Amino acid sequence: MGYTVSHFEIRARDPAALAKFYTEVLGFIVSDRGVLTRGPAAGRELIFMSHSPDEHHQIVLIPSDARESSGSGIGHVAFRVDSLDEVRRVYEKVRVLPHAKPEPVSHANTWSVYFRDPEDNRIEVFTQTPWHATQPCRFDVDYGLSDAALKEATLRDARQLDGFTTTEAWQDAFTRRFAETAAE
Repeated sequence: MGYTVSHFEIRARDPAALAKFYTEVLGFIVSDRGVLTRGPAAGRELIFMSHSPDEHHQIVLIPSDARESSGSGIGHVAFRVDSLDEVRRVYEKVRVLPHAKPEPVSHANTWSVYFRDPEDNRIEVFTQTPWHATQPCRFDVDYGLSDAALKEATLRDARQLDGFTTTEAWQDAFTRRFAETAAE
């Protein structure tokens, strides 16, 4: 049995501003809105958003009374995308936002951009590379490079890391580990 990420609840000081950010910058669609009728947050509107027709919601915003400026307490929310072009598109959008503080990086197995939403929650958008290295690892990348130059630079840096291999070889070994654990 496998687990997949379903959704995140983000406590929002300004739910409307966060909904605008997630819909306009990351392309989410508001799938539902509703006012809680019971519990400690009764009377507050929740906003549900999704980027997939297969999921009612991947993010739910719930109003918060928190006044801290350090976000919701979630370490970060990570979104896997299908292409390096999409990572670059998001990077171009967030790099001009004053609150975003984008961090273009690779973990050897990903090309990623980390950034902040308007309430300082940390977001990662990433796509896979063809390589893997022992985690955690991280190094800066330049999304201004051509695809070929970015791939060459990433491979050069990733080869220096412990556990460097291809994604395919790592996945085969990881699948065997799962099978061995299940057999125990």
